[in-house]
Amino acid sequence: MFKLLAMTKTRKISSRKVATRALRLVGDQQLVIEDRERSNLIVLRGPDQRVSLTIEVTEKGPVLRFDGPALEIQTTGPLSLNAETLSLHGRQGLSLSSGGDAEIRVTGDLTASARIQNIRAELGNVNVTANDHVRLVGERVLLNC
Repeated sequence: MFKLLAMTKTRKISSRKVATRALRLVGDQQLVIEDRERSNLIVLRGPDQRVSLTIEVTEKGPVLRFDGPALEIQTTGPLSLNAETLSLHGRQGLSLSSGGDAEIRVTGDLTASARIQNIRAELGNVNVTANDHVRLVGERVLLNC
């Protein structure tokens, strides 16, 4: 159940007027809607007034922003992300895991760069196949050491 806090408030940002509506939600949270000149802003605020979810509705489509201690997306079926480009960045680390097989497939070049790289097969071979030459370049190339 939600309670209407303010039907419409109008305030000025620089020379423009911004209409704002707010709803009080469960747990003393607020849902705030701002009508801006070129977009609408839908903001979910916690009881401490901290923003946890922002949806900016623009002419090109919605932009979602989450801010909080954690974000979990869970589904019992497939999850697909499809974009022109996709970037993942973990400020302190990144972990990818699978309970089954995993595959990375690109039509262009694949580059991996790190301070140290480790490739390990827990059971079985490490197979390297190339259409052309296989080049190993290093200060020293150690085999069977």
